[in-house]
Amino acid sequence: MIEFGISFIEFVLATFAPIYVGMFTLVALSRATQIRTRYFFAYALGLLFWFFFDTLNDAVQLDVNQGYNLDPGHIALITLFLTGFLLFTLVVCALLSKSPNSGARFETSLPLVILVALAMGIHGIGEGISFGGLAAGTQASSVLDAIGGIGGGIAYVFHKLLESTIVIVVFIAATRSNGLPLHRQLWQIIPVGLAFAIPSAVGEVVGYFVPVDSSWFYALGAGATLFVVLQVVRPIFATERTEELTYREYGKISIAMILGFLLLYAAALFHS
Repeated sequence: MIEFGISFIEFVLATFAPIYVGMFTLVALSRATQIRTRYFFAYALGLLFWFFFDTLNDAVQLDVNQGYNLDPGHIALITLFLTGFLLFTLVVCALLSKSPNSGARFETSLPLVILVALAMGIHGIGEGISFGGLAAGTQASSVLDAIGGIGGGIAYVFHKLLESTIVIVVFIAATRSNGLPLHRQLWQIIPVGLAFAIPSAVGEVVGYFVPVDSSWFYALGAGATLFVVLQVVRPIFATERTEELTYREYGKISIAMILGFLLLYAAALFHS
């Protein structure tokens, strides 16, 4: 067993630090290069393809191999998957219905970015539970040894860094539309990062003291990922009235998308 305080501090540092590094780095890149927003969204979509596949696998693929012999655990996974998607979708619909004339402003608002961050962060509860349970039950002398050595640590850090850039792409689009100055952007990144990271910390605490099936929260997170996908897909192919989506533009979008997919794939290889 690894002492709770040590496991919690190391897990929080390994989660929060790369999240903020990823967010601030992409904002800096956006400011320095003025890369078109649609390319950022395409890159995020590539990340999401792998992220969804990986999260669904951690949710034991919703017990699809059991066929129609539904047991309570199987039903729970499917229900949580649907809940993850519908929860965020219905919240957005409710917010839009209250201000039907300001939908465009909501689509580029901080509340939407926070919702995306929370949706991305839910799977972190499952990660935290897995880590906390491992730290509480391991015979290893250090957290790094318990998770499989340096490779496992590098994989986790890279995953957090890259996943955080999915959230910050939505943030970049919002700040560009609103013309938000840099100093206000930097302050707003703080609550966005917290919304993404805190579920992981909560999961670690729960997992250390209470045996919980982490696959439930991966199922919830996989469903929530579909909500994020919808937020990312729409702006990629949206065009201004005076602009056409040319083959050249489509090619650039495709390259950005596959880049995102390969980056998270490369991070996952460290687990091997």
